[in-house]
Amino acid sequence: MARFLIVCHSTTGNTRALAEAIMEGAQSLHVDAQLMDAFDVKPGDIMAADAIGFGVPTFNYHPAKPVTHLIDSLCNRDCNGKIAVVFGSYGWSGQGPVIVAEKLRALGFKVLDPVIRVKYQPSENELDGCKLLGRDVAAMLKHIRRTVDVNA
Repeated sequence: MARFLIVCHSTTGNTRALAEAIMEGAQSLHVDAQLMDAFDVKPGDIMAADAIGFGVPTFNYHPAKPVTHLIDSLCNRDCNGKIAVVFGSYGWSGQGPVIVAEKLRALGFKVLDPVIRVKYQPSENELDGCKLLGRDVAAMLKHIRRTVDVNA
């Protein structure tokens, strides 16, 4: 079964709400989607997943440090073509998820657009959009797995 790991750092619960909605969307298509706090994730967890979601709020114009430290730990790993989505909440600026998406692309990740940025608490419409994103990732993973299984 395809595995979708969603890594999240959230101090207010807003970014976590986005992560939970993405996970719910993926699970609705029966994909193994798991949500973990960025402090608990190891580089090997990311490498074992077929797709990764990075939930990163913006603090003082920068992405949250637990997520950036985790991404920095991937520098010597082969991440080429690994699927990633990036999302996060913010209060004043909001460039944290964009900065993380750029770092991931530089490491070879295939970062799906849009990078989701939500000011403060997500609305129901924004959460519904995250559910759709989770479903999109799940559909991609199911297609990739079917293709791999057929050629095996």
